[in-house]
Amino acid sequence: MWQNLFRFSQSIMVSVFAIFICFGILDALWLGWIAQGWYQTEMNSLLRSQFITWPWLVFYVTYGGVVFVLAVVANRDKPFYYAAIDGGLLGLASYGAYNLTNYSIIEGFSLFIMMIDWVWGIFLTSASAVSGWLGFQLMRKSQSSNA
Repeated sequence: MWQNLFRFSQSIMVSVFAIFICFGILDALWLGWIAQGWYQTEMNSLLRSQFITWPWLVFYVTYGGVVFVLAVVANRDKPFYYAAIDGGLLGLASYGAYNLTNYSIIEGFSLFIMMIDWVWGIFLTSASAVSGWLGFQLMRKSQSSNA
């Protein structure tokens, strides 16, 4: 029993790690290189001079856990594209809520930023879900070959 519990925890850790790595790398590329100019041009008057990092960390940890539960665990016995679809739907809902609300209530939050950030969130969440699914499957194959 303890051995199975240990194996399952390994699958969870590898999957969640894969989600965090994928999400972190892609979002860093997006925010730090690809879309940085768009955000600064469109939202300059809304940006802080010094960013606060703890909200990002809370979001990344929480969101990664939700991606794991709703897109990876729910699709662990299905092909990868199920995790991609569920991840995309999660991104559609969560990034949609964020961007549509911001566009609705924040003066200066542009339609352009709302749209590109929403599409980005769908892609990012889908890609992260697939990474988590692949990590889970990798551990599953490793465990079955060791059994």
